[in-house]
Amino acid sequence: MNTLQHWRPDLTTALLLLSLLAGCSHIETIRLGEGQPEDLNALTESRQYERAEQLLNDFPYLDTPGQRENLHERIAEYEQATLAEAKALESGDDLYNALGVLDKALTNLPHSSVLNDYRRTLASKRDARLRDNQRRKLVSRAEYIVQQQIIYEEQQKLESPGLGNRWAYTLYQQEAAGMADDLLQCGRESMHADDLVTAGKCLKLASAIDATPAVQSALASLAEKQESHRDTQEKKAHIKQVRKEKKLAITRRNKTQELLAKTGQELEANNLLAARNNFSEIPARERNTQAVVEMQARLDQAIGPVVKELLDKGDRQYRTDRVDRAINSWSIAQELDPENTGIKERLERANKVLARLEELKSKQQ
Repeated sequence: MNTLQHWRPDLTTALLLLSLLAGCSHIETIRLGEGQPEDLNALTESRQYERAEQLLNDFPYLDTPGQRENLHERIAEYEQATLAEAKALESGDDLYNALGVLDKALTNLPHSSVLNDYRRTLASKRDARLRDNQRRKLVSRAEYIVQQQIIYEEQQKLESPGLGNRWAYTLYQQEAAGMADDLLQCGRESMHADDLVTAGKCLKLASAIDATPAVQSALASLAEKQESHRDTQEKKAHIKQVRKEKKLAITRRNKTQELLAKTGQELEANNLLAARNNFSEIPARERNTQAVVEMQARLDQAIGPVVKELLDKGDRQYRTDRVDRAINSWSIAQELDPENTGIKERLERANKVLARLEELKSKQQ
């Protein structure tokens, strides 16, 4: 008879076993006193916040405002530290370890809405990346196989293929046949996700392997979707351009109104050069508006007599051989009326005279 089957530990033996187990480093001592008030600090320090909160709920005398506030602060700090660590990993494109950090934290805070929401976002991002990687691997392998088949068929026209080449070609054909459905599915899924570039790659490769009616139908659908996409993009571009032009027109009008106001103020103060400079900055596309035309007439009316007086003054100075002074008078007139060809001709003639005079002086020296 096996005496172990009828062995029952007495109280002393049981206490001895408990003390031995409690002394083992790999045994979680908190579990020996699970649910006991004295475990609150240990649970908090070990970040088992859900269990610590349960203790506060189970033992009302522990649930003081200070204890509850301290626990909530610890939880908030833990959540923020976990999010910071996970986001740092995400920024380095390490989604696997970022999710690992969140999973570890969620064992301590399984009901944290902040951590669960971020985990769902990351998991969705990772799943999308995994699907994208699978498509890329599929396309890359299919492109290689199709290219090898093309090379083999071209080689056949040059020489008789060896046994090894024929065997490799057969294997490629078998693998390609197995890929055809996957490529068709890839094309359909990519179209559904509006990834028309990947859809085109998958369906063209599927057609190169086996141009089945299903593949041809998918290619036709892709062509329609591409046409629709181009139309949509053109409409969006047109709308964007119209909005941009409207915005520019508003900017031009506002600038024109501001410059017209400044020009009028300078005319009132008889600062003709400043008025001319302000007016010259008005955008060309606003020059035909009524307000600008009226200001042009007002400006010309104010500047015209002053320019005529400066021209006459310069002519008198020039005739009395005071060429330098004549140039000065005409230059002021040109600043006020830069498009006046008569002023330009006078200045050119006077500068030539000055140049000859300087030349004669240098020869006499």
